[in-house]
Amino acid sequence: MRLIIVLFFSLCIAYAKQTKTPLAVEYVNPINFSGLWYEIARTYNSFEKNCVAATVEYKLEKNNNYSVTNRCFEHEIDGKLIVYNGTVQALEKDNMAKIKSTYFWIFSKNYQIIYLDDYQTAVMGDKNMENVWIMNREPFLDEKKLKDILGMLENYMNIQEFIFTKQDKNGKYK
Repeated sequence: MRLIIVLFFSLCIAYAKQTKTPLAVEYVNPINFSGLWYEIARTYNSFEKNCVAATVEYKLEKNNNYSVTNRCFEHEIDGKLIVYNGTVQALEKDNMAKIKSTYFWIFSKNYQIIYLDDYQTAVMGDKNMENVWIMNREPFLDEKKLKDILGMLENYMNIQEFIFTKQDKNGKYK
C-alpha cells in the first residue's frame, strides 16, 4: 500500500511538471508582421550557436506566405556574416499566428506567435517550447517589458534556458 501511495504522488508530481503549451495569439496580420525583427533572446538551437546581432526579416509574398532572411554575425558584431534564407507559410488562411517554417527545402517546423504587442514585440515558439524567440522591432527591449514577458513565459518553460542576444546599439540591418 505504501508503494502505491509513493507511486501515486510521484506520478502527480511528474504530471504537474509537464510543460504546458501556451495558446497562439488569436490573429496576426500578415502585412503588419512583415519586416525586420531583432532577436532579444532565444533558447539554444544549433543553427545560431555562435550568433550575435541576430535578426529575422519577413518579406510578404503571394498567398500570405513569406520569404525569410535570418542574419547574424559569428562570435562578434562585425564578425563573419551568416545568412539563412527560408520560407514561412500560414497554417490558417490569412492569419500568421500559426506558421510552418522551411529552410533548405527539407527542414520544416511549426511555430506559433504566443505574444504580440502592437507588432513591435513578439514571442514565437514551437508547441513544446523548446525553440523560443523573443523579438523586437528595435535592437533593445525595455527592461520592464522584457521582465513581463519572461514572467509570462515562466508558466510554460524554464526561462533560465534563454540566451540573451548581443545586439549592435544602432541595429546592423536597418
